[in-house]
Amino acid sequence: MEESRTFDTVLTAAIAAVAVALCALVTELLYLCGIDVPYLCFLAVIVACCALGGWALSAWALIFSTVGIWGFFARLTHHGWPKHGDAAHLIFFIAVSYFVCWIIDGQRRANHALSRDNVALGCKVSTLLRRAKVR
Repeated sequence: MEESRTFDTVLTAAIAAVAVALCALVTELLYLCGIDVPYLCFLAVIVACCALGGWALSAWALIFSTVGIWGFFARLTHHGWPKHGDAAHLIFFIAVSYFVCWIIDGQRRANHALSRDNVALGCKVSTLLRRAKVR
């Protein structure tokens, strides 16, 4: 059981890493074309990961995206920290990404609960219909 959990964690992290790496390549290609939008590209990957894989995948994507933006796209001071403007952008990026994932996860949970309730309701209706036919 513990091995399966570890494998799931490693697999989730690997999927998120590949998605973020592809996003970094797209961001770099856009930059070469004169379009400088690294935060938007990374936000799209985080949202897609959350919609397709849930919190775990989106958390890894958020971590890798933050590290990628910090390492490749933020202007750093001589101490290795982002300059004030880039640091503020990065903090805002993390907050918006987390909020959007929270909304998406809430909708996923509500849809799951609704599906579960629909199945239960369908079972009750079919039972009532069978009872009505017997009489």
